[in-house]
Amino acid sequence: MSLTIKNLARSLAVLMIIPLACSEDNSNRNPEQNSISQMIKVSGEDADAATKTTLNGVATSWVAESDKVGIYSPDARTSTGGGGIVLQNAQFTAASSAKKSAFNGTMYWGQANTTHTFYAYYPYTEGSADATAVPVAMPTSQTQSEKNNTAHISALDFLVATPVSVTSPDNTDAVANEVDLKFKHLFTIIEFQIKGTGTLKAVRLLTNATLSFSSGTIDITQSTPAAGTAFAFAGQTGTSGEVTTTLTTAATLTSTNSDTKVYMVVNPCAPTGNCLIGLSADGTTWQYIYKTAPASGFKRGIKYVVSVDASLVDFYTVTGGAGGIWMDRNIGASQVATAIKDDKSYGYYYQWGRGTDGHQLLTSLNQPGPAGDTDTPGSYFLTNDTDPRDWRNPQNANLWQGVDGINNPCPAGFRIPTYADLDNERRTWATSNAEGAFLSSLKLPQAGLRYHRDGSIVDYITSGYYWSNDAYETKSTALFFDTSSSNMMLSYRSMGYSVRCIKN
Repeated sequence: MSLTIKNLARSLAVLMIIPLACSEDNSNRNPEQNSISQMIKVSGEDADAATKTTLNGVATSWVAESDKVGIYSPDARTSTGGGGIVLQNAQFTAASSAKKSAFNGTMYWGQANTTHTFYAYYPYTEGSADATAVPVAMPTSQTQSEKNNTAHISALDFLVATPVSVTSPDNTDAVANEVDLKFKHLFTIIEFQIKGTGTLKAVRLLTNATLSFSSGTIDITQSTPAAGTAFAFAGQTGTSGEVTTTLTTAATLTSTNSDTKVYMVVNPCAPTGNCLIGLSADGTTWQYIYKTAPASGFKRGIKYVVSVDASLVDFYTVTGGAGGIWMDRNIGASQVATAIKDDKSYGYYYQWGRGTDGHQLLTSLNQPGPAGDTDTPGSYFLTNDTDPRDWRNPQNANLWQGVDGINNPCPAGFRIPTYADLDNERRTWATSNAEGAFLSSLKLPQAGLRYHRDGSIVDYITSGYYWSNDAYETKSTALFFDTSSSNMMLSYRSMGYSVRCIKN
């Protein structure tokens, strides 16, 4: 399918439809004709074709001999006179390059004067999968040839036809009016309009919802959902909250957003909190910008336009000595550390297992703890000097486990490091102390800690403390370093330590 998108006059989300054909829906009229062994004729059209005037420069068409759809019918047959077998995933090919096209393929009426139901999808996949389990995927890695080019969208833009029921003629060899298929989009399109300086090689979107999946199936016999509502998948595996579009030819950024457009197709979903938009000049080094997700999420069949200023960077990533991809600064830090003792690089102080609820701020008030059986106790820093010195009672050791951790405070696609992540990194330092921590690619500062007993900030002159996500009995593990040494240690969970996130 070919796709042309002209410059949009606004950067608001607009409905994205791809008209496959434009014809009257006459599929229920089947006058008898006396031709012998005539095949059922098929055409297609976008179910939302009437709204195409709202597209503001979006135009699509079929490509003859290239675009193929798969068609199922439990009633049609592969041979004349009701013979052969049930039609299952028959390949039909576009006959012309146009917004409307007939489709060439082979299928015949089954029983005379009976209801025949048809199901279809695009793009066609070889095999004999059942209509209730048609293979579908949304790749995490997508490739666009150059800026503003949309050719790659066609292969990703999976369509499902609304089921069509037609009464066959009295003579199964008769010619019927065409079966008119009306298609709906399965996925969502995002257009990034990017301004800045330098070059752009790739764009990445990270959320805490499913944007892509390596394999899955869909039941194309299901009723068509309401506009914007997602289809139900029969199954999805290899799910990810990340999609990256790489430009084969890198773009040169300008001061105008609409000069550089990058497109990605994603699974409809409803992220919470901030999304992360990553930009890379070489496909290896990334800078990230926080963006608020749409209030109603990414809806099916909608195209979203996102304006990005590449000069507004929230953080970069760095590769650690042990090979992990890390944020270049602590959560809450306004800059990368420029010295071992750099207060602008200290960031927030988290109690182990808590989210970004306000307690991590230097200005948060103290309140005697522990809190009760809750994972979201509010914005107070909860002090506790009674064993096991946790901010929570009963304890919960499963709050920071991975990107989907209940209270994971890291940006989308990032997580709290494990004990092994931190210890492996520590072992690559030139010296096993604060100097080695700062001279490493992570540039870890001596941020000190917030004391569990009274909430005071201590040790910021001499030591650094960084939480891992691992718990051991009533305590949790952390990285410690000072001017003379470094090690992994056990600590009370009501202590306030720094957090440095690692990419999942």
